[in-house]
Amino acid sequence: MPILGVIASGISGNLNLVVDVLVVAGGGGGGTRAGGGGGAGGLLAFSSETLSLNSSHTITIGAGGNGAPSSPNDASGIAGSNSQFGSLTAAAGGGLGGGATVNGGSGGSGGGGGNSSSSGGSATPSGQGNAGAAGSSSRGGGGGGATGAGQSGSSSGNAGAGSSTYSSWGAATSTGQNISGTYYYAGGGGGGGNASVPAGTGGAGGGGNGSGNDSSAAGTSGTANTGGGGGGGGSTSSIGNTPGGAGGSGIVIARYLGSQKASGGNTIISSGGYTYHTFISSGTFNTNTSYLAKATGGTVNTDGTYWYHTFTGSGTFTPTQSISADVLVIAGGAGGGQGGAGGGGAGGISYQTGRSLTATNYTITVGAGGVSVGNYGFAGNNSVFDTITSNGGGKPGNEGETGGAGGSGGGGGGVSLAGGSSNQGNTGGATGYGNSGGSASGYSGGGGGGAGASGASASNSNTGGAGGNGLSTWSTWATATSTGVSGFYAGGGGGNSNNATPAAGGSGGGGAGGRYSDSTAPGPGIANTGSGGGGGNFGNNKSGGSGIVIVRYAI
Repeated sequence: MPILGVIASGISGNLNLVVDVLVVAGGGGGGTRAGGGGGAGGLLAFSSETLSLNSSHTITIGAGGNGAPSSPNDASGIAGSNSQFGSLTAAAGGGLGGGATVNGGSGGSGGGGGNSSSSGGSATPSGQGNAGAAGSSSRGGGGGGATGAGQSGSSSGNAGAGSSTYSSWGAATSTGQNISGTYYYAGGGGGGGNASVPAGTGGAGGGGNGSGNDSSAAGTSGTANTGGGGGGGGSTSSIGNTPGGAGGSGIVIARYLGSQKASGGNTIISSGGYTYHTFISSGTFNTNTSYLAKATGGTVNTDGTYWYHTFTGSGTFTPTQSISADVLVIAGGAGGGQGGAGGGGAGGISYQTGRSLTATNYTITVGAGGVSVGNYGFAGNNSVFDTITSNGGGKPGNEGETGGAGGSGGGGGGVSLAGGSSNQGNTGGATGYGNSGGSASGYSGGGGGGAGASGASASNSNTGGAGGNGLSTWSTWATATSTGVSGFYAGGGGGNSNNATPAAGGSGGGGAGGRYSDSTAPGPGIANTGSGGGGGNFGNNKSGGSGIVIVRYAI
């Protein structure tokens, strides 16, 4: 069983920081040919760990082990790697899932044995997980999980379950596997089956399912940053063996009572009276106060060079001292229209570098995406930071209407009406970005404008115009904050097509257009990208994407 810990946390005598720590190692990979499931990464929790102020602690995140290739027949998975917080005991990587005739490997939780009654691996060192199970003549054994052992191949080949003891941590940090509101870590991988036998299922906590019943699919990989084991590969009558799934990478979370008192982690968030530092990649947890964030508000991240405060809803940004910050403000995109309609325009973008901010409250408004109701799409809503205002995306031209002006203009509607213009100028010291919407042709609508390009005009009466692309200027921000779509923000929605391939939405989250001839519904703009919804004749799922505000400053 895992070592459990709940810490009385916070600053002790203003000299130390007392933290809770959860450490999960990488899961093991599954074997091939009715192979064993990978064992879950070891799970450890530590209580009342007292850290000196002005100290640094190296965080190592264990990788999941690779799944076995489909050949040779006895190919096994690879064990997961250890995770560790500073000098605390390391959580051991999950044991490998054995290939045909190969025993499962030992690890934080043991891997399942391959078919032919191969033995499961043990949980070594003890106290971090459970053993994997033996295989049978037709199915690999299930990998062990944090709270349960794997099941033998002669039984079900199911994996051992992970732990939900830290469900509140998962809810606060949006990590672990969420099953009906309960969050799990470190589930084992299910054993693979042969052509006539179902595979074992993965354990709650990110464990991958095995492959069986003559399926040509590989074993399912463990979920990243859960420590889940990979599912075992199968054996088929037609294509031979299938590969095993890879293990899921590990995770380290540190928490303490009160406001932020340390730095480090891919994400820093306050919830329920605690501050959580979540590491999904290796880094440093630093209690030196000079490395603390210099403001509060939003979700706080760092890439090691800058602090980022991300607002996906309205709130307040409050520096604790005078700072020079870069500010990105994106408005909500417009909803798509109906009836030969154009795509919704993307919300305008405003960007300023080196804005001087003092220790006072700054109100943040994040604009909602425009809705699409009945036969009408509506404009997006403005986003605001202090004196910077980004304008909501322009409403699309519904049938018989031109596109509306907005941050980026809406696409024109049928019959053959023009798209709207961009009204996003420079504001409050920030530079504005936006483009016009495209024109309709017959009853095929024009694409909504995007922050990086105008929406395309419908090429003919059957083919709607694509949404204008967004901008990837802030791709490093997107990476640091896990926002945007592939580094882009604010793509326009695609216009309705009368009888042709639906028009694409613009890069950055623009919704695709619909198609009249077969009732293909349009797509919505992606939330918190400021992208426009797609235009169409059917479906009500084409609202615009809400906006976002991000403030960053140097560490």
